[in-house]
Amino acid sequence: MNDDFELSRRKALAALGTIGAASAGAGLGTSAYFSDQETFENNQLTAGTLDMKVDWEEHYSDWSDDEDDPADSAEPELDIRMDEPADPADYTAFPPGVEAFDGENDDDFVNGDPLLYVHNDDVGQFMDNTSIEAFPDEDDDGVQDDFDQTAACEELTDVGNDDPGLGSDMRTADSVGDPLIDLADVKPGDFGELTLSFHLCDNPGYVWLNADNLEARENGLTEPEADDPDEEGPADEESTEVQNDVELLDEIQTAWWYDDNCDNLTDGSTATTGDADVVLVLDRSGSMTFEPGKFDSAKTGAKTLVDALGSGTQVGLVSFASSATLDQGLTTDKQAVKDAIDDLTSGGGTDIEEAVDAGRSELTGTQVGEASITPSGDNRDQNRIMVFLTNGSDTGTGITDSTDEAKDNEATTIYTIAYGSNANEALLEDMASPPKDDDGVIEETDEFAYIGGQADIDAIFDDIGGQISTGEEVFFQGSLRAAMGALTDGNGIPLDGDPGDFDEIGGDDDDDARDCFAGVGSTHCIGFSWWLPVDHANEIQSDSVSFDLGFYTEQCRHNDGSGMNNEAVSNDDEVDA
Repeated sequence: MNDDFELSRRKALAALGTIGAASAGAGLGTSAYFSDQETFENNQLTAGTLDMKVDWEEHYSDWSDDEDDPADSAEPELDIRMDEPADPADYTAFPPGVEAFDGENDDDFVNGDPLLYVHNDDVGQFMDNTSIEAFPDEDDDGVQDDFDQTAACEELTDVGNDDPGLGSDMRTADSVGDPLIDLADVKPGDFGELTLSFHLCDNPGYVWLNADNLEARENGLTEPEADDPDEEGPADEESTEVQNDVELLDEIQTAWWYDDNCDNLTDGSTATTGDADVVLVLDRSGSMTFEPGKFDSAKTGAKTLVDALGSGTQVGLVSFASSATLDQGLTTDKQAVKDAIDDLTSGGGTDIEEAVDAGRSELTGTQVGEASITPSGDNRDQNRIMVFLTNGSDTGTGITDSTDEAKDNEATTIYTIAYGSNANEALLEDMASPPKDDDGVIEETDEFAYIGGQADIDAIFDDIGGQISTGEEVFFQGSLRAAMGALTDGNGIPLDGDPGDFDEIGGDDDDDARDCFAGVGSTHCIGFSWWLPVDHANEIQSDSVSFDLGFYTEQCRHNDGSGMNNEAVSNDDEVDA
């Protein structure tokens, strides 16, 4: 709506009165009438608007010869390899989001093994080489043109709804109905990525990512497809339902994330494999076994964190009770760390200060404070991160003095987990935060402090691991079928305007409530990555899947994020909005 409502002018008049009737002489007098007028002109009430504009860039890798071409033909080919390099911190894993993926055990390509590694210096050119569709893209080279993002509401046209679809020039109303993603011959090992940038025009709003008009087809069965033991369903199957027998929906894997810097990658920079040194500091005091299964749940969650970290991240393990021990020095051997976690046994008190100093010692390679450990010396003096879990209630200024020293002089980011109701939440909140900022200030923040019990601990560790390894939150992982199920349920997947952590310490009861997305002048990006693992072939021959992908938004004010369109109409006279 953009209708104007004028209010009539309202005159403000000073009270009209007689000011004195003083006698100046016999029978003579004067009266004066004073008046004033203040006019507030052209008053208006204008109804606000809520509109959404979208731009995007899409990439597709089919392993063609030109994907490793340099920008200058005189330069060597791009450094791209299939096997994990010896120095993974110097490489970016593709497809984006694959290393955060949590699929089936023993299925390497579903469970986090990248298909390609691209040297960080070559990532930009590789992205250009694999870019196939963008908007705006006036020169039609597949790479998005630079434009004023703050003027997106004026620059971009609407997509879908009453418009026939996507056209070659989205700055006009002429569209030819082309699909955004149009891949006619997908092979095992292929992957692609699409980052959609949306802009809310005027008002802030709640946003959902959704899909519609799903259609899956078998398109007949080739002889090898029919002979494949994984092939199911009739040759002429056509379905508009999420549940069907078209295998392509199960074999294509997907990851969806908040792309904070809109760079079509999952880490906020060019190094998705990560180059951090992470020390896990785990409480193994006797109280960790007072509740059945509590210690085992903590160990399982810690191993989830290890699995979630990028292949270039070094991980070490410190455990503590009445004193602290270094159970595994910093290493890229994830299995060694997980084995050390499994070997932990509980018993003793809770010396948090020594545990903090032990973690600091391993991260810096120098024994500090109360630590009684000898550091391994495998630290790399870069991106130091401590993840600290305790169920204890130890207190004392020495603990926060030690963590402040770590954040101030050792550039260490500290995540803390208050595990259970007996943990000292206030202390752990004070301990947690990133290092000092550019002005030399340590900003204590509950965004790095978590609280949870056995039911939450695996999700908490996974969330921390995702932040460390990617810097951007992957909010959905699963097969294309699972994604379509989530995207077609009600309004779709509810997105969060301020992707938060899991139950931050010190917050309100509704910490996990969704936040609205900012209105005009803001850009919000959602990344979508898909890949077809190389160990699938014949059962998907000739299969096809099509669907509409989009966003739904409603204004933030006077709504609660539940979605006004979720309520079904109850009679023939009602219309579903």
